[in-house]
Amino acid sequence: MARLFLSKRVCLALIAAVILLAALLFLLPFGGDPDSGEDQDDDPENTEPSHEVPLAWQPGDVIKWVDFDIPCGVMEKALKLDVASRAAGGSEPAVALDWVEMLSWLAAKYGGEFSRFREKDLSELADKLRSGTSMESLAADMKLYPYYLECYFAALGGLVGPYRVEAQTDDGQAAWEEKYGLKAFSPLADGFPFDHYDDFGDSRSYGYKRRHLGHDMMAQVGTPIIAVETAVVEELGWNRYGGWRVGLRSLDNKRYYYYAHMRQNRPYSEGLEKGKLVYAGEVIGYVGRTGYSDKENVNGVKQSHLHWGMQLIFDESQKNGANEIWIDVYEITKLLQRNKSKTIRDPQTKEHMRAVPFDEPPLKVRHTGGGDRPDQVALPVIMYHSVLKSRAGQNQYIISPEQLEADLRYLHDNGWHTVVMDDLVHFVEEGKPLPDKPILLTFDDGYYNNIYYGEPLLKSYDMRGVMAVVGAFIDKSTAEGVQDPNFSYVSWDTLKEVAERGIFDIQSHSYNMHTHAGRQGCLRRPGEELESYRNCFLKDHAKLCDKLSELISQVPTAFIYPFGAMSIDSEKVIKEAGFKASLSCESGVSILTVGDPESLFRLKRVLRAENDSVQRLLDKWMK
Repeated sequence: MARLFLSKRVCLALIAAVILLAALLFLLPFGGDPDSGEDQDDDPENTEPSHEVPLAWQPGDVIKWVDFDIPCGVMEKALKLDVASRAAGGSEPAVALDWVEMLSWLAAKYGGEFSRFREKDLSELADKLRSGTSMESLAADMKLYPYYLECYFAALGGLVGPYRVEAQTDDGQAAWEEKYGLKAFSPLADGFPFDHYDDFGDSRSYGYKRRHLGHDMMAQVGTPIIAVETAVVEELGWNRYGGWRVGLRSLDNKRYYYYAHMRQNRPYSEGLEKGKLVYAGEVIGYVGRTGYSDKENVNGVKQSHLHWGMQLIFDESQKNGANEIWIDVYEITKLLQRNKSKTIRDPQTKEHMRAVPFDEPPLKVRHTGGGDRPDQVALPVIMYHSVLKSRAGQNQYIISPEQLEADLRYLHDNGWHTVVMDDLVHFVEEGKPLPDKPILLTFDDGYYNNIYYGEPLLKSYDMRGVMAVVGAFIDKSTAEGVQDPNFSYVSWDTLKEVAERGIFDIQSHSYNMHTHAGRQGCLRRPGEELESYRNCFLKDHAKLCDKLSELISQVPTAFIYPFGAMSIDSEKVIKEAGFKASLSCESGVSILTVGDPESLFRLKRVLRAENDSVQRLLDKWMK
């Protein structure tokens, strides 16, 4: 009996040791490759991660996993100190306490385990910061402080800051009231009840067994769904798991918000479409129970609810596929209950809309660089194509010279400064400052009319542009021997003259991949071997590089995706080819960061269509 009793004790001790070891490992930041599942691009619930501890993590490494478990109460205490510090010192306080930096310091102190939180630690930290001690010195010996700082800014960076709400003056007039604080909103509108609990990681079985990588808020059908923060609609439509769903991308590109199971028949607010900018607190759709069905617009979910989730993106390769990073937003959901968007319902259209006007200042990014130079900048890129005098046959890709001049005049009069690709590369790689209000003007396809009409206009306003040329188009124009602004592409001789004048920066739009024949632009064909695809792209690239090097002594540093068709495979190959930047056709504003070469890839661009103006585009995308 004694020997049997001893064996049990040994077993229990071993079990306890294993549990303790697992718990200790769980406290460290995780990384690794999740297992892939089917339809991964469409369904963020469709991933089963496996975690590995990055024991050798160093600042600068791409973060592969984030455990976000800061209690709402702790976030509120740090936020209260942040807001109070701004109020005490006005718009430019002597010492502004940053709630995310303080939370990151606490996480580094506790090894990420906030069950060890003591309010005294936070109070003493705030006192030291107020006394003039820098956070850099306080965190100097904390190896994981940079890790938590990057993680928490990715998760919380867009939730707090300056904003404006409409208020009434004493005489009853409307006026904007400047505020600072929580500017993000609860995912459900004010006045609509819901139930929830922390269900992140729970099992889901529709289709196959997987983890639940979001948060469910049980609410009635028709409850208005709210944009948590100002963002761009990146995904919209039906998915068999999520039903009618919406994907929003934050303006700093770090957060991807996923809303699913929206209402049958009328899931979205009127006018919602891909590429649209939606403001924090704006109604984007309505709660339903669609999904869990291969057939579109079916209520396959038993209980009406909103599934919402937050994906963190430190590298674009993490956006879709096996490397996605989804965090538990239960505590963030509780925090956002402090700021609910009030809505009103139009009795005729039955649409809900926000009741209190809300506005944010123009897009600003967090600066952490030394000296007088910020280490980040928001870069708008305007995408032009053809410039034609005749309005016959004009479409969204053709504008008149008068419209182009109006754009350039507006930019000049409002302090915008054009930059080219070398300027961006030098900023990111060397920290060489960019001018105030930098803007990139791109002209796709190499139309001769860009030279005939556009070059004199750019020169008259002391501006430059980027011309994305297609080698095969130049071959065709050279063989024809004609340079007509109504139909010609630029010839090789003309391109040489253009390069010598220096108004246009010549970059690659491929040699012969601007076509739908055989493949979609430079995408990999279905079933094509990766090595075969790689060789095809590199051969195309080399052909254009050889010609440009011979003709104008220049090798392109940026690749402009034909039709905007890009993938993880194409991005890997263009980097192998030596490109330092790539430009997409995805609408939005990009953030460039000193020391982060990845910020130069997949730069967003905004199409300047015939029925638009650069003023309206900047008003839309830079606010």
